[in-house]
Amino acid sequence: MPKRKQEYQQAYYNHEADANKYMSYVNGAAGILSLVIWLLYVVRVFVIPEQFFVMVNILFPIVAVLMFLPLFFLKTDMIRRPGYKYFILFSLMAVIFALNVFLPKHSLLFWPFVILIANHYYNPTIGRVVYAVSILSMLCCIYLGMFFGEFDENLFGGGVILSDGTIGTVETLEERVALLQDRIAHGDNRYVKVLIFYFFPRAAIVTLFFMVSNILNQRTYRLLDDEIKVHDEQEKAKTELNVARDIQINTLPTKAVLSDGVEIIGELNAAKEVGGDLYDYVDIDKDHVAVLIGDVSGKGIPAAMFMMKTITSFRDFATAGKTPSQILKDINSSIVKGNKAAMFVTAFLAILDKRDGTLKFANAGHNPPILGQGGKYDYLKCSSGLLLGCFDNAIVTDEEIVLKPGESLTLYTDGVTEARNASGDFYGEKRFLSCLTGKQFDSMEHLHATVKADIASFVLEAPQSDDITLLSLKYQGKE
Repeated sequence: MPKRKQEYQQAYYNHEADANKYMSYVNGAAGILSLVIWLLYVVRVFVIPEQFFVMVNILFPIVAVLMFLPLFFLKTDMIRRPGYKYFILFSLMAVIFALNVFLPKHSLLFWPFVILIANHYYNPTIGRVVYAVSILSMLCCIYLGMFFGEFDENLFGGGVILSDGTIGTVETLEERVALLQDRIAHGDNRYVKVLIFYFFPRAAIVTLFFMVSNILNQRTYRLLDDEIKVHDEQEKAKTELNVARDIQINTLPTKAVLSDGVEIIGELNAAKEVGGDLYDYVDIDKDHVAVLIGDVSGKGIPAAMFMMKTITSFRDFATAGKTPSQILKDINSSIVKGNKAAMFVTAFLAILDKRDGTLKFANAGHNPPILGQGGKYDYLKCSSGLLLGCFDNAIVTDEEIVLKPGESLTLYTDGVTEARNASGDFYGEKRFLSCLTGKQFDSMEHLHATVKADIASFVLEAPQSDDITLLSLKYQGKE
């Protein structure tokens, strides 16, 4: 079987449990109908040869039970099994077969019904099989009905003239056989005429029903084809995004720094497969380390590409002798070139002197970091600066503080403070600060874990709307 056809069949199988459920309801309705017809036989509304009356009283209750049986499996795993549909279809067609044998004049009413629902609920292959079986079964039912079913004058060439001169029916099997032989003796072969004038027109109408229902089923196939193509494209795009995410994450530093009296740790939790948040830390020389955090405008692949360009520029320009503002200006000159999409990035860059704790920093439109020690935390007072990537000249200024031993600096993106719960409330700067205040952290990893846990308890089941990035630096001081 070609791969595409297998996908079509699988698409039908994915919905087969629902199809089996609805077919079980249809069978239940057919069971009620069979009980009604049985009752009509009991009160002699429908007349059949007397020797078959007992057979009808046995057959129809069995048929009804067979129809009601699928309803007992609705709450079980049975309806999800691939072969269960054949049991449902078989039982329904068995009922129609029994009804048609004893009611041949009404055969046209039943077979289009089973063909329509088979094509509606199952794939075209099953619909074609049901059609072929229905045509053959209808032919068998017509001929069996001539002997065992309700009398139909169309099968016997008109009404039967009784001994008293009235028109009636032949009641016994022997009388029907004798009547048909008498018709043949007088040049009226009812077997051939029934085939041509009785069966073929009904078969044509049933075929018309099949063609209409099959066309609708084929349309479903085409819709599935479009759905599968879209799914394939989505899977391809998802795979590409996963690759892009791996490349992006592998670009960022993942190991914490614990040396020379300095502890640095950073982490990014993207809202989508790829994001626009960034962070980095590099040793400029043996005495200085530079840390950077940023947030690119937009989401998805464009933001991720702009983020990668910013990271690359930072690593190229973070060299000895440069101040934070000079590095940010160099980064701006690099990313502003060819920026036709008018994207921008906010950034905060700091350089720590490991020898004495001097921290020089420059802000380019980013959130002010949190400075703290010993349970006391507050936002660092700094200029806001102008974001990068929009103008040829970046307006940023250098500022400086001296970190005391044990003092830390926590940088973050707005995905932290703008995390939202199901009610639409923001996590906010006030709660972020209160989450840290009064607490002692034995490591920056502990601090990050506390912040993430507090955000999670705030948003609960609400989906993450933006990237969440944390970068913390702690100065331990020289021993």
